[in-house]
Amino acid sequence: MLLPITRRQIAAVLAPKQATRLAMFEVVLFSCAVIGLGAWSNPSDPFMVKLPFPWLWLAPTVLGLRYGTLSAFASIGLISFAWSAWDLLGFNQEAFPAHFFMGGLILSLIAGEFADVWIIRLKRVREANSYLNERLESLTRRHYLLKLSHERLEQDMLTKPMTLRDSIMKIREIMVTGNTDPDALPNANALISLLGQNCQLEVASLYAVHNGVVATQASATLGSSQPLVVKDPLITYALERNELCHLQSEAVQDVESRYLVVAPLIATNQQCFGLLVVERMPFLSLNLETLQFLSVLLGYYADNVKLIPLAMKILRDNVGCPLEFASELLRLERIHRESGLPSSITALVISDSPARRDIFAEAIRQRRQLDISWDIRLSDRDILITIMPLHGDAAVTGYLLRTQRWLKEMFNASKFIDAKVTPYTALVNERPAEELLTNLLERCLVRQA
Repeated sequence: MLLPITRRQIAAVLAPKQATRLAMFEVVLFSCAVIGLGAWSNPSDPFMVKLPFPWLWLAPTVLGLRYGTLSAFASIGLISFAWSAWDLLGFNQEAFPAHFFMGGLILSLIAGEFADVWIIRLKRVREANSYLNERLESLTRRHYLLKLSHERLEQDMLTKPMTLRDSIMKIREIMVTGNTDPDALPNANALISLLGQNCQLEVASLYAVHNGVVATQASATLGSSQPLVVKDPLITYALERNELCHLQSEAVQDVESRYLVVAPLIATNQQCFGLLVVERMPFLSLNLETLQFLSVLLGYYADNVKLIPLAMKILRDNVGCPLEFASELLRLERIHRESGLPSSITALVISDSPARRDIFAEAIRQRRQLDISWDIRLSDRDILITIMPLHGDAAVTGYLLRTQRWLKEMFNASKFIDAKVTPYTALVNERPAEELLTNLLERCLVRQA
């Protein structure tokens, strides 16, 4: 049974999308066929010069419409070659019909040029459609991924009510109000409660470690924990390697342990001063994301514990400096020294003016959530010093541009000098944090150099 031929198939045959090797075969075949048909129908006039209609030029015209100017020109060349061969053989009794061939050449080239123009336009349309289809597929995939991400975010919000940023802010609050004894675990109860809330811990304990020896009495517990088994393989591995380990770790997969996760608290000098032991948590929560979240929070807490004694020297030399500010400056100095990540400090000195208090209040309000600031109020000026963690020159430039914009919008001051505001900046680098802060305060005229 013959299948019906569709209009699309007919169009594909009559007007192919692009020229192929078959096109040259068609040029030769059609040109020779027209000449052969003329020789068969009228041997004395095979090129049909004397007929009322120039049937000879149908082949170059059709080929030009199908494949463009080059095909039409090739067909005319074959016909001209056939005329020359016919003439050399002595069969032509008349002179070369120049006007006849010139008219056929012009007609064929016009048809070929028309085809070239539309071939180019169709090619552009196809390319545009191909590009739009790719964009549509890309947007469809992104939309689907966004949908999955949104669903995952909803699930995470049910299990993790606090983000990493919120957790870090909470640890800052814990450390500011906690014990400053370097040999203890300050506010261990608040810490383990925070970890249980964010990492879905059900039974866990925090133990202090002194000179590599784990205290038998827990500093804080969550749930009904059992007495510590110091010789447990996970505890031994964590203390030897100074790294978080769990039941799925390659080195301890074949051992038997009563614990799921053991995470040491590592100080800046790479010494372990505490140990988190997790006995029970949901199976689905024991994944890489949760373990990384737990490791980051413990590392941030450990930094704060050991930085507080160092921050006390800065507090003694700079009366009024917040403990949180000094600790963060020391922490960022260590991060730059170890990993090269930049951080910045900006200071806005607001001289005495009618809008002095309003400008100072707005500068405090414009502070980002992760930034830590120290506001200094003097009789003749107000100073706001802001630490921008893990941000370099680009962030400082953006901060100053934003400040200049709201000064213009709210106080009609197009420049800092018009609002009697002087900005100072500094980068946290290898210089000691105390020296860096002292230099910045001298530039702000808080103390004389």
